[in-house]
Amino acid sequence: MPRGRWFGLAAAVVLAAAAGACSTGEGSTSAQARSTAFAREVAGPMAPPDTARLPLLFVHGALGSGDQFESQAQRFTSNGYPADRIAAFDYDASSLTDDSPNKVFPQLDRQIQDLLRATGVKKVDLVGLAEGAGLAERYLASSAGRADRVAHLVSVDGSLATKPPGGVPLLVVWSTADPVHRVPGAGNVRFPGLDRGGLLTSTGTFREMFRFLTGTEPFTTDIIAEKGRIDISGRVLLYPANAGAGKARLEVYQLDPKTGKRLPKGLRGLFTLPADGSWGPFRADGTASYEFAVVRSGEPVHHFYYQPFRRSDRLVRLLTSRPGQEIGGGMQTGPKQTDLVVTRALEWWGNQGRASDILTVDGTNVLSPAVAPRAKLALGVYLFDRNADDVSDVMAPTPSHFGIGFITGTDLHIPAGDRSVEVAVTPRGQAAHRGVLRVPAWPSDAHRVTLHFRDDD
Repeated sequence: MPRGRWFGLAAAVVLAAAAGACSTGEGSTSAQARSTAFAREVAGPMAPPDTARLPLLFVHGALGSGDQFESQAQRFTSNGYPADRIAAFDYDASSLTDDSPNKVFPQLDRQIQDLLRATGVKKVDLVGLAEGAGLAERYLASSAGRADRVAHLVSVDGSLATKPPGGVPLLVVWSTADPVHRVPGAGNVRFPGLDRGGLLTSTGTFREMFRFLTGTEPFTTDIIAEKGRIDISGRVLLYPANAGAGKARLEVYQLDPKTGKRLPKGLRGLFTLPADGSWGPFRADGTASYEFAVVRSGEPVHHFYYQPFRRSDRLVRLLTSRPGQEIGGGMQTGPKQTDLVVTRALEWWGNQGRASDILTVDGTNVLSPAVAPRAKLALGVYLFDRNADDVSDVMAPTPSHFGIGFITGTDLHIPAGDRSVEVAVTPRGQAAHRGVLRVPAWPSDAHRVTLHFRDDD
């Protein structure tokens, strides 16, 4: 009988993106439609990087991390924002308390000051999500000096303000759960049809943010593929505290997309991680598939698989953990079975009829209505042979995982061995946007496997 152990969750509580109509004009104008159609026909940024843009700093919410802003960051760079002026603030949001500002605010001070020094400007723009929005509002209200360093604040699904904090111009993005809420003196926009996670990375939210921060319309709301090589960088963090992973190395391999296995001589990056877990950049092919392997002495290797990146990305967060210290564990492990965690920055829906997501592993759909009801807001799906009995039951959730916020799981036997596992996502029932990742069937007694799908398809 394989022993039970905790299994690492990678990027399982990132908040989501979804399409939806905004009460202030989600539909495209004809000019916008023409520019978007043109953007799809060409590769590369729509304009040279504009150094007049203020630095943009994202503050995540509870149980989050900096990669929650990943797709929006690439929309901003597709519209001329310099990549080095977009950053994310990682902090321990595993248990926010009344004392959290005393710990978090000095850290936020340092990151803002670092951005100001690096760019030579006097102000930054902030975007806060949910609990991060509340923290940002309290931060600006805490002192005039802090407010003076911030030009704009965008609060997404979490405003506690009664007026713009510290007098900083404020845009509040509300979900349909808040039909009457508004902050006097701020811009207030609503997105009917979007769940909590969908607010952050929808194209409608992006358009409203861009208008508010720049006073202009975005050229496109698409993520435009860059020509030539791209730069990929990020951090390896112990989740959910978002602390550096300590003594570890990161190995980056280019893969054969047909099998998910490493190409001969496929090593593309090798990083000894510093205390904060930062790594990169490495020069990547935007059309290629990559594996990121986090190696720590005496612990299972943690493999992360992503779809091709398309654009330079500085917000990759490889969220790992040590056995016994993760959120949601209890996955059975053994040399004859493969365990998977599948994540996406958009809630998984299994009970929405034709609008449901389809997530298949070797052809078996694991998103039943019971496993992934819309109200669960699940962002990570844990897949393992619950009783180590070679028998699957994907119609019911795993209680130990379903009871935890933002994740779910089900009983699926995935044989390990010298073969590949095919994982496919059909988002919201849209066959034209089906995405596939193939990964080796690593034995789960010595390997952790996380697959991350895009949220913008």
